Amino acid sequence: MAKTKDATSQILHGPHETRRFGRTITIDLSAPQLGLVVERGSSLPRASVVVTTCAREIIAHSKEGIKVDTIVVVGSETDPADHPDLREITENLRALRDKWFSRAKLLVFTKTRDLSCYDVRATLAMYSAVHLEFDWGTAKNWTAATGEKGPAFGALVDDCHHFDHLVLEVSLFRAPIDNTAANEVTAMGKKFQIMKPQEILVMCATGSVTGKKGAKAATKSQRDKIADQLAEATGISVQPEDFEVLLPS
Repeated sequence: MAKTKDATSQILHGPHETRRFGRTITIDLSAPQLGLVVERGSSLPRASVVVTTCAREIIAHSKEGIKVDTIVVVGSETDPADHPDLREITENLRALRDKWFSRAKLLVFTKTRDLSCYDVRATLAMYSAVHLEFDWGTAKNWTAATGEKGPAFGALVDDCHHFDHLVLEVSLFRAPIDNTAANEVTAMGKKFQIMKPQEILVMCATGSVTGKKGAKAATKSQRDKIADQLAEATGISVQPEDFEVLLPS
């Protein structure tokens, strides 16, 4: 297997086996860098660093006959949607995928709370699918979990209908706030009908309250029950799922 030996090797991980996506390459757009960053005082790698690193590794893997099912773009420190060079990076990753692993899916995982920018939406739409964290039904829980005001919640919901291949990743938790209550689940269903995702994945995880004191995930029985309720209420494909770490430590 090809190995990168310079300081940028942490940007690209894999290929490694994942339960959900098969043989996967994970690209961390916010892997901290000491040089060649987007601006003074930042640790975000420039597009040129990300693209050069990925090109070298992807081409080497392809020439060695290594199988890749999925290329996943994530951000360990900063969300991919907030990277100022996201469009340039995405265009180059698509070109690399098309040439060297044409059958592989190119996915992006984002926790962005703001999709109001057309350029960001247009760039995210270049991926095979956009996986978006979405754990809230009411503005009250949204604000408690994220610190953002209610109008931003409504704007995010409205902006999601622009995507043809949106996958919502819903974490269910009981504390420090509870998004498994009947009124919250009902409100989620109504939001999903506006957002029109391709698929909804429901899991027992702390999601947007991770790191908060007393954070506690829901049980699998709660997850399965809520998945059925959401599927019936929305007519959208809703699948119970187990949380999986996609960025190897």
